[in-house]
Amino acid sequence: MSRRHLSIKTTDTMIVLLDLDGTLVNTAHSSFKPLKDGLIETNLAAIPVINGAREFVLNLTNLGHSAIIISDSHPRYVNAIAKQIFNLPALCLADKPNARKTIDYLAQSGHDIQLKENFVVVGDTWLDIELARALNFPSILTQFYTSNEVDQRDGIGKTWHQLKSGPTYVVKQFSQIFEILQNPLANLWAAEAIFQNVNTFCAIRLNDLRVNDHMTIFRSLGRQDVGECDRFGIATYYTEFQRVGRSQPTLNKFAEAVKNFVDNVVASAPQLRWDYMTYVADKASTNPPNKMSEFFELVSSPIPKIRLLQWVDTVDGSIRNRINYKERRGFIHQNLHVIPGIDLTGKSVIIIDDQFTSGGTAYEVTDMLRQKGAKNILFLTLFFMTSSVSSSRNCSQCGKPMQLKIRKSDGIKFFSCTPPQYRGSGCGHIENIAQ
Repeated sequence: MSRRHLSIKTTDTMIVLLDLDGTLVNTAHSSFKPLKDGLIETNLAAIPVINGAREFVLNLTNLGHSAIIISDSHPRYVNAIAKQIFNLPALCLADKPNARKTIDYLAQSGHDIQLKENFVVVGDTWLDIELARALNFPSILTQFYTSNEVDQRDGIGKTWHQLKSGPTYVVKQFSQIFEILQNPLANLWAAEAIFQNVNTFCAIRLNDLRVNDHMTIFRSLGRQDVGECDRFGIATYYTEFQRVGRSQPTLNKFAEAVKNFVDNVVASAPQLRWDYMTYVADKASTNPPNKMSEFFELVSSPIPKIRLLQWVDTVDGSIRNRINYKERRGFIHQNLHVIPGIDLTGKSVIIIDDQFTSGGTAYEVTDMLRQKGAKNILFLTLFFMTSSVSSSRNCSQCGKPMQLKIRKSDGIKFFSCTPPQYRGSGCGHIENIAQ
C-alpha cells in the first residue's frame, strides 16, 4: 500500500540528523566494532556504503537541506567517513538516546532547537528514534538492511524493538525520505494525520502472518507516546478516548481515520472480500460504558458490521493489571469469547480495538477467530503504545531525568521524576504542570 493520500507540500528546508552505521554505511555487523571503537585505523576503501547513500546526501544539500551525522562511534572512525565520503559535519560519541550532547552540539553550531519543525532524525535503531523523541523532533526509522545477528544494545536484529521506540515514519528506501521531507503531513499515520486535518491511509505495520492461503494482519493508526515525542504523537487523545466526557469531534476524527484506512484496504485488494467488521467489546465495568461499541457505530463502511465478541458475566479485573504478554493472553482466553451461533467458516474479518500494547489481546482474539474458521483477519487499533522515553529535563530535587506525563482526568501534561512504585527510579517530584 502506498503511504500517500493527499499531496501537501512544504518548501521549508530541514536540518537532517543522520545516523551513520546502518543508515549511510552498512557497518551494523559486529565485525566492524573495532573500527567503530577507534581501535584500528579506518580503511575507507573497506567501508560498505549503503547503495544510494552518497546520492541521497548530495540531493539533500542540492535541495537546500542541511545534514549532520550524529553517531555513537569513535571520532577516529566517524570523522574519516563523514568528511571524506559524505562531506558532512559530525558529532561523535553522541551517547544516544541521551539528548544532552546533541543539544549542546546543535547550540554550539548556531541551530535553534526550539524550531522543532525544522529538524528530523533519521536512523536504523531505537537509539536514534528515542533520541528524536527526547528532542521532540520527528523521526524516520530506516529499514535498509536485514540483520542475521542480534545486538543487545542497539537492538539490531530486533525489528520489534525499533518499532516500539515510536518512529514518526518508517522507510525502506532513500527516496521515501524525500517524499516525507516534501510532504510531511501526507505521510503521517492515519490517526495522527487526521488531527492535522489531513486524510491518509498510513498505518503502523506491526506484523503479517501468512499460513497457506490465510493471512493475519496487525496494524495501528497512531502512536500513544509514553514520555517525550514529536508534535504528532496522540497520547493526549488516548487519555481523552478512555475517559468520561470525551468529545464527539474527537471520536468523529478517529472514525474518519479508520474509514480512510479500511477504504484503502478494500480498494487496494479488490479480489479480497471482507465479510464482517467487528470490534473488541467492552466489559460491563468499563468506564465510560460501551466505550468501543459507541465508537464502532460511528465508523462508516460498506462492510457488514456485526458484534462477534463478548465477555463472560463473571469477568473479574482488568487486562491493564496484567503486565506481560502471557498474562494478558491468559486473561483474554479465560474471559472473552466468540458469540455462539455465528458461522465464520471461510469468512474474512476486520477487528477494531482501541490499543495495541503487548499484543496479548490482538493475538488471542485473532486465534479465537481462526479456530472458528475465519480465513483472513485484520486486527486494527487506534493506538500503538510506544516505549517510555525520558525527557532531557532533569529533576530540580535529585537531578535524574524526568518524564513527561499526562493527567488522565483532563489531559494536562506535567513532568514527573517517576518513583519506584510507578516503575521509575526517581524521587517522586512533580514540576511544571501546564495550565
